Amino acid sequence: MNIKTIAVVALAAILVACLVPIAETDAVYSNVDGDPVVGTGDDAEYTITYTNHDYDSYQDLSMAISYDAKLVDSSGETVSNGVSPSSGDLDNGGSATLSVDAPDTAGSYRLIVTYDVEASYTDDEGETVDIPAEDLAKEDTFDIKVVEPITLSVTLTNESGQDLTGYGVYFYVNGERIEDSFTTFDLAKEGSTTVTYDWVTDAGEGAYTFSLQPADDGNMVTISGLGEEYTFYIGDSSYTMWVALLVIVIILLALVIIWVYRKPVKNYGKPKSRR
Repeated sequence: MNIKTIAVVALAAILVACLVPIAETDAVYSNVDGDPVVGTGDDAEYTITYTNHDYDSYQDLSMAISYDAKLVDSSGETVSNGVSPSSGDLDNGGSATLSVDAPDTAGSYRLIVTYDVEASYTDDEGETVDIPAEDLAKEDTFDIKVVEPITLSVTLTNESGQDLTGYGVYFYVNGERIEDSFTTFDLAKEGSTTVTYDWVTDAGEGAYTFSLQPADDGNMVTISGLGEEYTFYIGDSSYTMWVALLVIVIILLALVIIWVYRKPVKNYGKPKSRR
C-alpha cells in the first residue's frame, strides 16, 4: 500500500468519525415551542415533540412514549393546574399541544416536560430485550415570562360625514405595527368610539409612542384621533413619582423656614452683674 492510498484511507476514516456523532445527535430530538411572553391570566398553547430513531434498525422494535408536564414559579414551586393536559402519550415523532394557564401574578415561570419511554426489541435468538428506560428518558424546559398587559386606548370621532361599517385598524408602537392588534368597528357619522388593545410585551423601561392607523392605506376618510401619536411610559421613566416627592419636600422646607423666621425671640433681660 503506497503513501497516497494510506492518506486516502486515513482521510476517509476521519470523515466517518466526524459523521457518526452528527447522526447520533439527530437521531433523538425533543422540543417545546410556543410564546415566551404571556399576559397575566391568559391561556397560551405550546407544542411538544419527541422523536427517537436510535433503534430503528432493531428487529420488532416496540416503543411507548408518555410525558408529564408542569409549570413552576421562580422558586421551583409547581403552579396548581398550570398545564393541561399535564400528562399523556405520544407517537414516536408525533406532537401534542399543551395549554398553559398563566398565573395572575407577573414573574418568571418555567414549563417542564419529562418524557418517559419504554422500548423493547427481538434479538437474534428470538428473545425480547428491554431497552433501559434511563437511555430513553429526556426532559425539556421552556422559560415563560408572565407580564401585566399594557392597555393602549384611542378615542375616535367620525368627521367624514358618512357612516362607517367594518372599518379596520392596527395599533402601532414606536412606528412598528402589532400584527395581532387588528380590529374593526362600526361608527355612525359624527359618532365616537374607543378602541383598546392589551399589549403583551417584555419591553424594557422607557418612553414609548403608539398610534392607531387604518388597515387600508387608501382609505382617506376623516376620523379624529386616527394617526395621532401618544406617549406612554413603562416603569418610572416619566419621573412623575420623583417630581411629586420633590415638590412635597420643597413645601415642607418652606414651612420650616417660615416657622423659624416668624418664631418670636424671647427676651430674658440683662444679665446680672458680677458681685
